[in-house]
Amino acid sequence: MPKIKPINENYKGPLKKFITRKFYLNTHMTITDNTHLEIENVQNIVEYNDVYIKLKTSNLTVMIWGENLSVNDYGADGIVINGEFSSIEFER
Repeated sequence: MPKIKPINENYKGPLKKFITRKFYLNTHMTITDNTHLEIENVQNIVEYNDVYIKLKTSNLTVMIWGENLSVNDYGADGIVINGEFSSIEFER
């Protein structure tokens, strides 16, 4: 049986964008004040401590800086981060 590769490896360019939109694989974020952040479609946590969290999503790398950061829920639907955020950065 052939091994199934992630979307990033199998498809390039317009086809990748089409598949990402069709299957709702885009990154969706909800932030409340500067203390609660929910992110959907997180692939993995790259780095994590109480002042910095780095996440890899389907199309972005998200870096969160702050104080007393904690990951409270990490499941199939996404991730919930609480703490006091000072900045959120994005990389493609």
